Amino acid sequence: MISLWEEHLFWLEIIQDHTYFVRDHLSVKEAEYVRTAKQYIHLFDDLLKQLNYLSPDVMHNDPALIEFSRKAWPIAKGYFDFEGSLQALRIENAVNLNLSPTYLNGTLSENQEYLRFLSYLVQGKEPVPLSLVKLMDLWLEDQLGHAVLFKNLLDPIEIMISKQADSYIGKFQTFIVQNHHLKGYLRFKQPGFARQTEFALEVGKTTIEMSRFVYAMTEKYKENKLLNKETLRFLIHHFPETCYFIKKLSYYAPELQQEANQCSLRRISYL
Repeated sequence: MISLWEEHLFWLEIIQDHTYFVRDHLSVKEAEYVRTAKQYIHLFDDLLKQLNYLSPDVMHNDPALIEFSRKAWPIAKGYFDFEGSLQALRIENAVNLNLSPTYLNGTLSENQEYLRFLSYLVQGKEPVPLSLVKLMDLWLEDQLGHAVLFKNLLDPIEIMISKQADSYIGKFQTFIVQNHHLKGYLRFKQPGFARQTEFALEVGKTTIEMSRFVYAMTEKYKENKLLNKETLRFLIHHFPETCYFIKKLSYYAPELQQEANQCSLRRISYL
């Protein structure tokens, strides 16, 4: 189980990372947008500091958590709107931002899930978890995006590693198609049928496998043995998101429980 406190920690750190990525990929000529991204970095820092004053065991109906959630809402929503405006400009090539519109689809979807989570907490209600198909919709896109981004950040000399990334791109593209059809079966089938839970296990195993691959590549990066064009922050952003996905999947596929218990939702130090 992921506590409400851990949910806040996870989402605030993840979305703050997104603010860093926008800042880092904007041209210095886009001074106004760079300034806005920096403001959100500091706003998320403040929220993370305030979160530490809450008990890790805080419940959804605790006035302190309700108050904190009400503080988090306008910041998360404001950043969602900021990224959305940049996406609209990027589609029209009207902003000098070295991130694609589809990349921003992924980060916006994650921010939207935090807003959904907050929409319950600001009312003192317990958040309703995502169904398995909706969980897959969100995180399969994320995992595919990570594989594509990893491939794209490689120097052309890294041919063998690029081919390994291609294999994961193919697997997650296949999973997205499968999830689409499994969703269709739910018109006349109750959720949790055997093939759907087997699918959750298949996805979990592949997600863990790719995470180990990215971890090995991250170690190469730290030792200057991987030629690339990205930052360490961009690489290791993968790990807490993968952990979150595995923890959520383990509810549907208990075989993933051991891995879910061992991984960490906390952001890894960038030092």
